[in-house]
Amino acid sequence: MYVAQERRAYILRLLQQRGSIRSAALARELGVTDETIRTDLVDMQAQGLLKRVHGGARYILPTPGSDASTRPDCQLAQLACRHIEKGMRIYLEADMLSLVLVSQLEKKPCSLICNSPELLTKLSASPLPHKIICPGGVLNKECQLLDSPASLQSLHDACKPDIALLCPPALRSDVAAYRHPVQAAWARAAAEAAARVLIMVPSQALYAHAPHAFPLPQNCTIITENNLPPHFNHPDTELIPYISVEDLQQADGFDY
Repeated sequence: MYVAQERRAYILRLLQQRGSIRSAALARELGVTDETIRTDLVDMQAQGLLKRVHGGARYILPTPGSDASTRPDCQLAQLACRHIEKGMRIYLEADMLSLVLVSQLEKKPCSLICNSPELLTKLSASPLPHKIICPGGVLNKECQLLDSPASLQSLHDACKPDIALLCPPALRSDVAAYRHPVQAAWARAAAEAAARVLIMVPSQALYAHAPHAFPLPQNCTIITENNLPPHFNHPDTELIPYISVEDLQQADGFDY
């Protein structure tokens, strides 16, 4: 693989994690010139992978049907899509990766269950042929979720999902953790109600901490990057390649 391709995959991973990056800081981090980074960003914008802004770039969601083979977020979503069949009911969390997954389901119309007003707004603007289901509830302003005992119970009744797609900010081999108790309560209820649980996270979640945790169910597949912590031993884990700064600095080959 050319060094430039690896570097651009790394840039995409940073954008996925941070939302935006500064060109000068990126050049220092990768040990290349400002002109090299400028060329990368120009080419990547032409491919629809990012949006250039003054002094750097910002993350953009993939468009349906676009070539997403080099995007780490799309690579995670494509692994998750293999477990999803047309017509399934999918519980989605309020996370960017949920929208990435939806963008990859163009040929698999599903029913999408969500209680995040922000995510519901974005899903309603999508041209994709999915049915959108909101369990309802009262807005909790702290975590920006619609919540009530009745709406939570609906995950076991009227809104019961076939698959719960979870994107926790912190993850261990046997525990998922969230920053707010309402987020954790909904994730746990969805995991208990669903026939299958898919946990899709970048590897940074494997090194993070959050205060509100619950044990992972047995019917759980973890989809992440090949950057596992020591002693991470979940029995059902699917991985995409991971590129670090050290890999780039030691990579053989040539640039273009």
